[in-house]
Amino acid sequence: MGPPVAAAAGKSWRLAFSEEFTGSDYDHGKLSPCFDWNTGDCTSTFNNGREHYQPSQVTVSNGTAKLTAAPLSPAFADDACQSGKCTYKAGLLSTARPSAQNGAKYLYAFTYGYVEARIKFPATQGFFTAFWMLPAKTDYQYQTELDILELLGDDPSTMYMTYHYAGRDTSYTPNSGKHNNGACAVKDYSKNFVRMGVDWQPDHIAWYIDGKKCGQFTNKAQIAKEPMQLILHMMVDNDWQRRWNVGLKDPTLTRRLEVDYIRVFQQV
Repeated sequence: MGPPVAAAAGKSWRLAFSEEFTGSDYDHGKLSPCFDWNTGDCTSTFNNGREHYQPSQVTVSNGTAKLTAAPLSPAFADDACQSGKCTYKAGLLSTARPSAQNGAKYLYAFTYGYVEARIKFPATQGFFTAFWMLPAKTDYQYQTELDILELLGDDPSTMYMTYHYAGRDTSYTPNSGKHNNGACAVKDYSKNFVRMGVDWQPDHIAWYIDGKKCGQFTNKAQIAKEPMQLILHMMVDNDWQRRWNVGLKDPTLTRRLEVDYIRVFQQV
């Protein structure tokens, strides 16, 4: 299935990147199980959560990848996690460099295009689904961040879609608080697979749920112009959830995020 929006006059959409998860493993030439700053032990939580990402937590079967978050014992020591201990192991997929030490190139980075993943996420308090983009910058000085989806597991109806710019200090979102997805429906999206997409072009950034446009950002001067990488993962009990008093209640739970495909289309 192609993008839900027509290409510009005189252009057509071309599939530039895809991982369809049709075999018994994902393509390690396209995706890494760690964040960009991996130096050997994979990587840990991005927002002071409980999870340490491990390659073992990404499995592929029956046409989908499963990113599983499960209790980790003994805990993995890392200052990034709550109280310096990661008590969960989790799965992540990104197009980042496999290692930050060996001068490797990004597995995939691109400028402008329509990005979409078809996913099924758990509606469980304390688990957090994230599908997003960061600049492919080896100095980690990110001026922008494009969140295709942030989903707090206690509320499977609010699909947070956000563009952070100007040093990530300013944000735009189609959402008007909880229980609002811009022009898109508010319903329980955890019951079935859902298609989450974003159309990133020089003059707009537009978000889509199941092919319906939810809202768009049109300040051309602030739209990212540099190559971006893709990241899909599940966090556990991060600072946002704890701040809203919807953190993890039961630290024995195992949950998984399932992804049918990840695709990028570009106009040519």
